[in-house]
Amino acid sequence: MTALLFSACSLLQTLYEQAPRYLQWRTNVAHHFTASQYDMAKTAIGRWFAQHRREQMPRVAELLAQAAVDVRGEVSPALACERRDAYLVLARQGVAWAAPLAASVMVHLGPTQQRRVQVFFAEINDEFRESYVAEAPDEQARLAVAFMEKWGSWIYGDFTAAQRERLAQDVQTLPFSARTVLSEFERFQVGYVALLSETRARGLTTAEVSHRLQALVLDGIDPQEPTRKAQMSRWVQAGCGFASRFQAQTTPAQRERAASRLSRWQADVQEIARRR
Repeated sequence: MTALLFSACSLLQTLYEQAPRYLQWRTNVAHHFTASQYDMAKTAIGRWFAQHRREQMPRVAELLAQAAVDVRGEVSPALACERRDAYLVLARQGVAWAAPLAASVMVHLGPTQQRRVQVFFAEINDEFRESYVAEAPDEQARLAVAFMEKWGSWIYGDFTAAQRERLAQDVQTLPFSARTVLSEFERFQVGYVALLSETRARGLTTAEVSHRLQALVLDGIDPQEPTRKAQMSRWVQAGCGFASRFQAQTTPAQRERAASRLSRWQADVQEIARRR
């Protein structure tokens, strides 16, 4: 890592270059692949990142350029939702690429991998509860603000005490919380384990698994079933309003820092896209 950084490679570029290896390691931790399964997963992950770099990173650079302009001024709820929709387009495309690649591995998994992935899901759920879920509303809000400050400071810098207090108040009015996020995680996890079991029991084809997996993932980010679609719409609208209110209370210095950081990320992403 140090050698790469001293060779003028930015942190973002370094992280992107290392991301396939991280995902290979993480998926292996989750499933305990056999040697042949690991090789298949490694190939699938490499193919996905190659396509993402080629097809999506130029668009990500465009969106970062837009964001660098956006953060210099006010951001309306409508604009926040418009930007969210643009990233949703990329997410849907990325899922469409990933599903057949993941399915090509899933059809070769057996009961050992299914048992391991259930243990893995239980472990990460416990970690999430410990870090982000609390019974008392004020403590739940404090944990949420700490999470937002941890990641938001990468863009805006340190938050002021007044900003943290306002965020804590706003968080408690949202129609979702960390508990909601955990519930959505668990919905996917149950569906994924069931799909692994059915794949093995019924001998599902790669195409069948791919279709089912894509539907499962999209149900979590862009559901089409009427009740869940309406619920997601409420969450999105609330989130867009929350983002708008936060931007309204940022200082000129924070906005300038954010614009500068996003512009640097844009340059990094453009460089990543060029390395094909």
